[in-house]
Amino acid sequence: MQEFHTFGLGKKHEADYLEGEMSERQPIKLHEHVAKRVHVLLLRAGVPYEVEQQVCSGCSVVLDEKPVKRAAA
Repeated sequence: MQEFHTFGLGKKHEADYLEGEMSERQPIKLHEHVAKRVHVLLLRAGVPYEVEQQVCSGCSVVLDEKPVKRAAA
């Protein structure tokens, strides 16, 4: 019967290797949205209307949107 040698890759050595991998990872920096107010003209069903959006200055994600109320002309 043939013997197989693990070449020192037992569970203890695997755990040391994985522990080293985990300690080398950099912590993930969470992104905090910084809102800026922007006025935008949109078109729905052929009718233009003005919207006030709060957009993140870093990633440009729309955080909030509300229509601007205007007096009838």
